[in-house]
Amino acid sequence: MKLSSRFLHNILTLANPARLLSRQFVRVNGESMTPALKHGQWAWVDKAAYRKSPPQRFDIVRFEDPSRPGRWSVKRIAGLPGERVVLDRGVLTVNGTPVSEAHLAQTRSDSVYHEWFLKDGEYVVLGDNRGASTDSRRYGPVKSAAILGRVVL
Repeated sequence: MKLSSRFLHNILTLANPARLLSRQFVRVNGESMTPALKHGQWAWVDKAAYRKSPPQRFDIVRFEDPSRPGRWSVKRIAGLPGERVVLDRGVLTVNGTPVSEAHLAQTRSDSVYHEWFLKDGEYVVLGDNRGASTDSRRYGPVKSAAILGRVVL
């Protein structure tokens, strides 16, 4: 019987108590991250992922929702500290350069212009299903201190 690398990784994670403590199992609530994550799906959050290096563009992260303290959200990082990020009619540009987003759900594009000038420790987070997502377009950048970890698919 051939074992998948994901299966072996999960078994080794469960066998290592220190590694297990740095992970959290969460259930996705809502359609904002479709198609990457579906409503009701379970996923790992690696709470140790950003101890040595910061989040990268397109990482899926779990963070405390700035608009609802004490509540947690899952979104994809679209903008990094120090960047000028623009979302105009569904097109994402970073520092004036268009960014391809192959992970997006096929939804209606947002006709509202959004622009962020990110400071140190600030990130723009957006849902993959923009028509069903409450994200940085509504509550602004997310602070690095609010990010719990990287979602592992």
